[in-house]
Amino acid sequence: MKEIVKIWIPALLIFVGACHSTKHVSGGSEMLYQFQWNLTELNGQSVEITTAKNPYLLFYTGKVSRVSGNTGCNNLTGTFLLEELHHIKFYPLATTRMACAGINIEAPFIEAIGQVNTWNIIDKQLVFGKGDKIIAKFSAVNPSSKPVEIQAPLSSDLKGAWQLNYISGSRISFEGLYPDKKPQINFDTAPGELGGSTSCNGFSSKIFVDGNKISIAAPFAKTMIFCDGGGENSFLNMLVKVNRYELSNATSLNFMIDDVPVMHFTKITTTKE
Repeated sequence: MKEIVKIWIPALLIFVGACHSTKHVSGGSEMLYQFQWNLTELNGQSVEITTAKNPYLLFYTGKVSRVSGNTGCNNLTGTFLLEELHHIKFYPLATTRMACAGINIEAPFIEAIGQVNTWNIIDKQLVFGKGDKIIAKFSAVNPSSKPVEIQAPLSSDLKGAWQLNYISGSRISFEGLYPDKKPQINFDTAPGELGGSTSCNGFSSKIFVDGNKISIAAPFAKTMIFCDGGGENSFLNMLVKVNRYELSNATSLNFMIDDVPVMHFTKITTTKE
C-alpha cells in the first residue's frame, strides 16, 4: 500500500498543477480589447523592426467588431468576427497607400492576417493560427498606451449614418460629382473613427471630437476601387479641412471651416417593416 501511495500522489500533484497553470495563463476575449498588440513573429520568423513604426493591432468591440493598426508603414482598418472555441474571421482589410521605403513586411503581414482562423492569449501573448499552424505572434502593450481617440462623448444626435447632399469648392455640379451614388459618413464605427463611403470606395479615418469641434485625420484607410471623375478626391480633401460641425433638428448636419458651412449631410433613417 505504501508503494501505491508513493506512485500516485506525485502524479496527482502534477495533474493538479497543470490545470492550475492553464487556468491562469489563458486569456478570454476581454483581454483582446484591453491591449495594443505589437507583432513579434510572422510565419515562424522573428520580426525585426527596421522602420519607425512597429506593426500592431488594436481591437474594438461593438455592434460591429473592428480592428485597426499599422503594417509598419501604412495604417489599416477592418472588421472581424469572433466565433466559438477561439475561432476568428477577418474580413478584407483596408490600408492607406503611402509608399513604403526600404525593407518592410506589409505585404506578408496583410496576407497572413487574411489566413488566420484561430486565436489564443497566453501570458499576454496573442497567437494567431491557421488550424494547428502558428501564423503570427503579438506581445501586449500596457493598456495605458491604447489611444483614447475621442476625448468627449459624441452627441446622441450625431451618431448614425449621414448622406452628403452639398459640398463647396468644386466647379463641377454636385450631380456631376456624384451621378450615381452620394458619399456617406457613419459615426457608429470603432471609438475614434469615422467610417463611410466616398461614393466609390469604403473608407475610415481617425477623428477627434470635443464639443462642436471636430478634426478628421489623413491619410485615410480605404478600399482601392478605381473611381471615375473627381468626386472622391473632392470629398476626402474637404473632410480634412473641416474643424467644426453644426447640428439642426437631429437630421441636418453641417461640416464647417470656422463659421463657413462647406459640407451638408442629411441623416439616413431606417424604417422597420
